[in-house]
Amino acid sequence: MIYTYLGFVSFAAVVLYLGNVFYPSPYVAVTYSLLAFLLLFFAIKNMKGINRIVLLLLLAGGSVLLFYYDATLWEVITSFGANLHLISLFLLIPLFGVYMSEAGYLKTLQMTLRKREVEQHKKAHPYRLGYALTASMGSLLNLGSMPLVHKIGVESFTSFKNKKFAMMLVRGFGFCMLWSPYFVNVGLVLMLYDLRWQDIGLYGMILAIAYSFVVAAYYPWLSFSDDKEMNHHGAKVNDTNAQLPPLKGLVCYFIVLLLCSVTMEAMLPFNMLTVVSLLALVYPLCWAVFAGEGKQYIQASFQYMAHSFERLRNEIGIFITAGFFGEALSHSSIGEMLADGVLFISQGYIPLLVLTLCLSTMMLAFVGIHPVIVVTGLGSSLTPEHFGVSPVFMGLLLLISWMLSTQFSPFTGTILMGAQLMNERPITLLKKNAAFVFTLLFTFSVLLSFLEWMNMF
Repeated sequence: MIYTYLGFVSFAAVVLYLGNVFYPSPYVAVTYSLLAFLLLFFAIKNMKGINRIVLLLLLAGGSVLLFYYDATLWEVITSFGANLHLISLFLLIPLFGVYMSEAGYLKTLQMTLRKREVEQHKKAHPYRLGYALTASMGSLLNLGSMPLVHKIGVESFTSFKNKKFAMMLVRGFGFCMLWSPYFVNVGLVLMLYDLRWQDIGLYGMILAIAYSFVVAAYYPWLSFSDDKEMNHHGAKVNDTNAQLPPLKGLVCYFIVLLLCSVTMEAMLPFNMLTVVSLLALVYPLCWAVFAGEGKQYIQASFQYMAHSFERLRNEIGIFITAGFFGEALSHSSIGEMLADGVLFISQGYIPLLVLTLCLSTMMLAFVGIHPVIVVTGLGSSLTPEHFGVSPVFMGLLLLISWMLSTQFSPFTGTILMGAQLMNERPITLLKKNAAFVFTLLFTFSVLLSFLEWMNMF
């Protein structure tokens, strides 16, 4: 029962934060920061293993820094709410998917794929479609897209190898992280360097296309010795499909949402993170009301809210701690020392700078420090001017670092979800993914250095 209350507390904190964006008030800021502290307490209380240890160490380190640099009580309290903008995105984005599920669009997609293969006798290409579905739907549904696409694959494709299919979903998810305005890592980078999505969106898509070429290059060597063959021979779907909404409705839902996001960011004095959070509250509700499904959507949304903290408590705890530690770092001179150290190692060479920051983030993520903590610390410490580069370059570099870390750490949600779908240990998945990740590291180092050399930013 406590989780249900905490779920609604999470949404209350997010709504207060968004209200404070429009009408700033110190009392509101203190209120949502105290709610964030409450959420952090219960998140850590229910954590286990290395995540709990890392968060406690960061909280202790941040507290020491704040005490040493004579931070005021106000600064200490509000530091717990520093990352509410990320939590708002993480909590609210799934509401887009709630409507898609309630409206039957996901079932329509599943039936369309099934009908295409079974009744029209067209080759399914499950691995290619699995990657494409995750790369497209994942841009909106985030990590929830992986089990969803896996379920669609199991019930739609007549035959595929499960581990190979799941690995393509893991790699498809990486595609989204390089450009999607609905992802936490993109939102964080935009906030850190005061950028708009239009500033990095095109370059992110270029990186994502290069990423797909590497995925395609490694596809012929993607295999597992003990891979289970999944077979599904179901009935025809004509009668079922007739009761479902047309697939073009789903396409329209995606296109209109993206257009609204880009247009509102261009016209309003808010960044993409705030725009997307507001759209998550309003857009699916409006769509549901116009479709005559408002009551069902509201009921499903409240059900989601009630279970949100239980499902996302680890991420909520990590994001709040990252914000607290980032604020503590900003009071100290550690950022300047870190920047000087990175500059000394890279010697001012852009390829070495890319490799240094990416490898540092990957290694820290590998031992259990979540990329949001690392990127928040780096973004708070490393100013573009210190390295003679633009904010866009630094933003893209941190996006690459985060994406590579999620493909390389046994503790990130991407790898844990992939391992669960494969029924494998995370470390086994990492071994299979290692060459792919380091090829990406080399590719992105060259590509980002080339774009900088061409003065594209």
